[in-house]
Amino acid sequence: MKTPLGLLLPLLAACAATNPSTTLKTELVPGAEQRELDLTNAEKRRTDFRAVLVRLDQAMESYAQTLNNRGAMRADQQTERWEKLLQETVLDRGPAVVTQGRPAPPPGDNFVRLKAAAIDGVDSHAQGIALAALGFSGDVTVMPLILQGAQLADPVLVDRAVFGLAILRAPATPPGVLFALIDDDKRSEWSRTQAAWALYRLQEVSEQKDAIVKNWLRLLAAPQALPGGVLVQAVRGTGLSRDATNVGVVAPLLRHPATMVRMAAADAVARMNGQQHAKDLIALLGPEEPMPNVRLHARKALQALAGDADYGYDVAAWRKVFDRGQK
Repeated sequence: MKTPLGLLLPLLAACAATNPSTTLKTELVPGAEQRELDLTNAEKRRTDFRAVLVRLDQAMESYAQTLNNRGAMRADQQTERWEKLLQETVLDRGPAVVTQGRPAPPPGDNFVRLKAAAIDGVDSHAQGIALAALGFSGDVTVMPLILQGAQLADPVLVDRAVFGLAILRAPATPPGVLFALIDDDKRSEWSRTQAAWALYRLQEVSEQKDAIVKNWLRLLAAPQALPGGVLVQAVRGTGLSRDATNVGVVAPLLRHPATMVRMAAADAVARMNGQQHAKDLIALLGPEEPMPNVRLHARKALQALAGDADYGYDVAAWRKVFDRGQK
C-alpha cells in the first residue's frame, strides 16, 4: 500500500521522535572544512603579498628619487632610511629583531615569495618588482636569480633586474652581461646608462675589476659614439681605477661640451693623481667655464692634487702652486 505524500513528513517526524538513532544527519564531505580554511588562508596570503609588492614598488621609486640628490645631508639620510625599510620588507624582518652578538633570524615569507616571483613569467609586473627588490636583501646568493632577469627579452624586466644587480653589488656578478647591454644600440639611452651605472657601483667590489676597467677604456676610445650618461659612468669608472696611466684618456674630456662629463672628468683626473693636467683644471676655474658646478669640481680636484691645500677660485695662486711643483 502506498503512503499518501501528505502523510510522509508527519510519519518521518514521528519516527524521529520515537527512535533517535534514525535521525537524519547532514554531514560535510570529510576534510572539506579544512580545505575551505586552507583556501581562505591562501587567498589572504596572496592578498597580503600583493600589498607587499605595492609597498616595495612605491618605496623603490622614492629611493631612486633620493639617489639623484646624493651628497646633500638630508638626501643621504633619506636614502639610508629607504634602504633600511626596503631590506626589512624584503627579508620580512621587523626593525628590532637583530640583537648585537646574536645572528639575525632567517628571512621570512616575503623573501621566499619574491624569489619565486622573480622567475615566474606569468605575472610580469610582480616579476619586475621582485627582480629589483631582491637587490635590497643583501643576500649575494640571489645574484644568479636576478641576473637571469637581465637576460630576458622584455626590456622592462631587464631594467628592473639591472637595478637589482646595482643595489645588491655581488662581487661575482659577471660584468659581461652589463657591458652587452651598454653595447646594444637598440636599447634606450636610459637603459644603457643604467647598465653603466650598475657597473660603476659594482666596480670596487667586483672579482673582475681589471675586466671592467679594460671595457671602460674600450668605450672611451670612441667617446662621441656613447650616450651621454654612459660616457659619464665610463669616465667615473676609469677614475675609480686610480691608475695614473689612464689619466691621458680622460683629460681631454675636461673640455667636453656636456656639463656632467666635464665634472666627471675633473673628479677622475684627481683620483688618478693627474698632476700633469693641473693646468687644464685651472682653466675650468676662470670665466670661460660657464657652469658653477664644473668650477666647484675643478677646485676640489685641484685641492686633492695639492695635498688638500685650497686656494678657492684664485687662478694665479693655483698656478703658482703647480708651477713650483713642476720645477
